[in-house]
Amino acid sequence: MKTRELAEHHAVLGFTPQAAVRWLSPRSLARTALKVMAATVFADFGDKRELEGSFPSDPLRLDKLPVPGQPAQPVVSSRGLPRPGELEGHAPVTPTELWLDFTADLGDGFDATYTMASLLAEESLTVEGHRLPRGKVLVLGGDEVYPVASPAAYEDRMAGPYRMALPARSLRPDEQPIMLALPGNHDWYDGLTSFIRMFTRQRSIGGWRTIQTRSYFAVRLTGQSPGNGRTGTPGWWLVGLDSQLGQYIDEPQLDYFYRNVTLLLQPGDAIILCVAAPFWVKGSKEFSQVNFFEQDYLRRRFDPHTQLFEDTGASVRLWLTGDLHHYSRYSQPSQPGQQPQAAPSPGSTHLITCGLGGAYLSETHWLPKDITLPAHAAAPGATSSNHKKPTDKARHITRMPTTFPGQSDSRLLGPQLANPFSQYWLPVRNPGIGVSLGVVHVIAALTLWTVFSAFRGEPFVDSLRSVRTGNTLLLLGALILAMPVLLALLAIIARVLGLATAGLVVFMRGLLYQLSALAVSAAVVILVPWPDGWPGVVVLLLALALVYLGGWALGSEAFALFILATPTGEVSSWKMSGQAIEDHKGFLRMHLGSDGDLTVYPLMVDTVCRDWRLAKNDDGARLVPEAGLPAMRLLEEPITIARKGTTP
Repeated sequence: MKTRELAEHHAVLGFTPQAAVRWLSPRSLARTALKVMAATVFADFGDKRELEGSFPSDPLRLDKLPVPGQPAQPVVSSRGLPRPGELEGHAPVTPTELWLDFTADLGDGFDATYTMASLLAEESLTVEGHRLPRGKVLVLGGDEVYPVASPAAYEDRMAGPYRMALPARSLRPDEQPIMLALPGNHDWYDGLTSFIRMFTRQRSIGGWRTIQTRSYFAVRLTGQSPGNGRTGTPGWWLVGLDSQLGQYIDEPQLDYFYRNVTLLLQPGDAIILCVAAPFWVKGSKEFSQVNFFEQDYLRRRFDPHTQLFEDTGASVRLWLTGDLHHYSRYSQPSQPGQQPQAAPSPGSTHLITCGLGGAYLSETHWLPKDITLPAHAAAPGATSSNHKKPTDKARHITRMPTTFPGQSDSRLLGPQLANPFSQYWLPVRNPGIGVSLGVVHVIAALTLWTVFSAFRGEPFVDSLRSVRTGNTLLLLGALILAMPVLLALLAIIARVLGLATAGLVVFMRGLLYQLSALAVSAAVVILVPWPDGWPGVVVLLLALALVYLGGWALGSEAFALFILATPTGEVSSWKMSGQAIEDHKGFLRMHLGSDGDLTVYPLMVDTVCRDWRLAKNDDGARLVPEAGLPAMRLLEEPITIARKGTTP
């Protein structure tokens, strides 16, 4: 069965499988635009993270899970900022080794999402000789639903497929893995309401247990923190930061991390930091907030009693994110001045983007090769010996050779949108866009021709029959040929005035592309030798039909070319979202070894399952792929990251 047939079985499945989002269909464009505008206003005047300050904030523990369906932790009763080492309670028992999974950008079409969920749910995977057990912790790195968040969208596009992939009854309570989720921009489009209800109520999603109490999280994975006179053991932390559409980090969130992470960090601790977007490639302005968090809450801490900063001795060893639907890895050399290698030393810091969880594929060829980030600098009053000589040397990170899609393949993906012989051609991939453009062209043609006929003082059809003159055709030809000149002139004026990315300029460019397509359709209509004996209404309907077909085909092609010719901005991103490529998906499987090292296995499949059959067993109704799950492969060789790096 295909996805459209599966919807008929929604009563048995418990959810309605959805096709991949067609981002450039008029309905999707309008709905997403309204939600984005509403979310932008909300971000400026309201922040639901502030309300989360009243939610439980006790530390999450892997060794003490809540009873299924019950709150994970008691409500916080203490107030004020304790000093390091003053925290009460027993030290959590953490394992010496652990498997983790990371995926992001997942809640799109059923085929891709359920294929990935099924692979994540497998008890173990054997990939190129490596046996990789299922992760004890599954991290969802953002954008758990598309196109916009709502209870129905979460259920149909994310929770339903994941619940079916790993039924709770198939596992013993001690076998159930944990699911931690970070909100992305699409999760924020309803103000985070649906996300909070889905992930912070400690309910299970199939066999995965949700234990977080807020839209951000922190959990010690290995090692033990010091306190109550005991000596700590350095290990690994997992931290997820909610940056809410690029806004400032809220005070309740900072207070949560200060209590549950900053105070407990010790020399030798390593941190996996999950953020909602690859801010390192989006510019220093976007990176400033996560950089502030890394500097003042992870690398050092403020002691309210001494009013000074002190070094924690911990470091972020791995940055993880999604948002961009591709795979890329940046590396910071383990020694200043050292040139990054394809297989860098375990002491290097890595920044990985892996947004292959289910959403459309994105390009990679635009990614910068080298990026400069702010340096680690000591704040005034820092007491650490490591900060006696603050340095102003910036951090330099370099993109590693392996990306997916590859650099050369990536350049070939975008033009598919304007290729009429490709399955990813704009009007084929986005039902409704051709119909809408056809209607718009008909309305525009009727309006312009009515004005033209009135100016000539002739009836509508008579003017159509009599206008087949050299001058008229010459005018239309000149209009078509003048479009490149007009577009170039508009680009020059916009650049001089600093308005190259202004909405009005982008709209005018799109309008010129559509006018050129309409001019071609008009020329065809005028060139047709309409017989004098045909009734006027027949001629009119046939002429409008030609204009409509021209709008459907030529208007769609003009729109696709307009998108491809737009170098940056939201419109530029449509070249890939408009294609909605469902294949080529993957995730990260990570192993924390007993030696303290972290090994990252970047995994992917080249095709997702599209044919399903309904099977029933003790776990209830399940969908299984007709040809079995696709084979996974390594995107690149496993990446080893030492717990204690050597980067300053």
